[in-house]
Amino acid sequence: MQKAKFINDLKIRVSYGLVGNNRVSDYAYANTLSSPLIFGYYFNGNPTSSTIPSALGNKNLKWETTAQTDAGIDLTVFNSRINLTVDIYRKITRDLLLNADLPPSSGFLTAYKNIGKVQNQGLEISINARIFEDAAFRWSSGFNIAFNTNKVLALNEGQESLQSTINWDNQWKNTTAYIAKVGQPLGLMYGYIWDGNYQYKDFDKSPAGNYTLKPNVGSNTTTASNKIQPGYIKYKDLNGDLIMNDYDNTIIGNGNPKYTGGFTNNLSYKGFDLNIFFQFSYGANILNANRLVFEGNSGRTMQNQFASVLNRWSPTNQNNQMFVAKGGGDKVYSSRVIEDGSFLRLKTIQLGYNINSALLKRINISSLKLYASAQNIITWTKYTGFDPEVSVYNSALTPGFDYSVYPRAKTVTIGLNVSF
Repeated sequence: MQKAKFINDLKIRVSYGLVGNNRVSDYAYANTLSSPLIFGYYFNGNPTSSTIPSALGNKNLKWETTAQTDAGIDLTVFNSRINLTVDIYRKITRDLLLNADLPPSSGFLTAYKNIGKVQNQGLEISINARIFEDAAFRWSSGFNIAFNTNKVLALNEGQESLQSTINWDNQWKNTTAYIAKVGQPLGLMYGYIWDGNYQYKDFDKSPAGNYTLKPNVGSNTTTASNKIQPGYIKYKDLNGDLIMNDYDNTIIGNGNPKYTGGFTNNLSYKGFDLNIFFQFSYGANILNANRLVFEGNSGRTMQNQFASVLNRWSPTNQNNQMFVAKGGGDKVYSSRVIEDGSFLRLKTIQLGYNINSALLKRINISSLKLYASAQNIITWTKYTGFDPEVSVYNSALTPGFDYSVYPRAKTVTIGLNVSF
């Protein structure tokens, strides 16, 4: 390496390690009891509360174990002006602590068990450079990007998929929103494929003026086809039985980004310094549940609505964007509310000025800096919600779910740093 004069430092790293985790649920190993009010009874004419088993414990529980292999390169070149770090990794987590389904004959729906195996692997790249330096002006930059993919290797004994619900509303708490399948990533969104709205051509019209779906047109619901009217929401019939049911559910989105990263610049000129930081994420989908409520698909009344409902289907506005009033169909998730969550965000700008030290010595101050900074300034995204960097339920099984989440606040800070 002595002939490679432009290389200042080169390190090749390889590591392997194991780490455990038990922070899933307290007392999951123990049987638990509860005293719900609805299960009270009368004893000798007096109301008495009852105590019933509420959760089945598992004395055989043990910690999850994650085995990780990492290989990396650290490279410094051109008189230490450019630093490059590259890491590739693979980690496999086994004995996952999951709330596994139980046979109904057990009297319990689920219990925690050490089941399943998940793999995460990826590539991380970081570059830092001192681009320009002289006595008055300096400019340095940093860029990092991370690619990560995950895959389900195993679930419960003989189980090929695990469905997850989101308890964000009583009307939707039993509807599957996500699915994990062996051989595929975690965090897959699950539901129907949206196919626009029913149009007049999909119906036969009776002499009395009533509309009935044509025999070869599928229904968007399990109810009778004569309940469907022009302008109602429409979904794709995947199995061809002309009825929308569980066989027509499919993967409609992925809450995992393809890559994430950031880009920062630091500039200084005489007493001034400026820091600018950008953040980005690409490829993640968001399930925008706000639209299920505020575009009229919730079944409720007396709600403020999004402006998009102004484009509702009507006999004079026959479109495929927004269904007719009260035409939202059953409480199901569909690709209609799956949106692209990619974004580029100007995360931080900070401008500072350092007062000349010669002036400060006269008042016995060693340093004085004035600065102003702003956070979450502007976000470029196609997402129609408040904030594309969102997940109400912080779980690898249910990423990218948005319902009534506060966006990240824009903040401005003005400060003074003084050292004596």
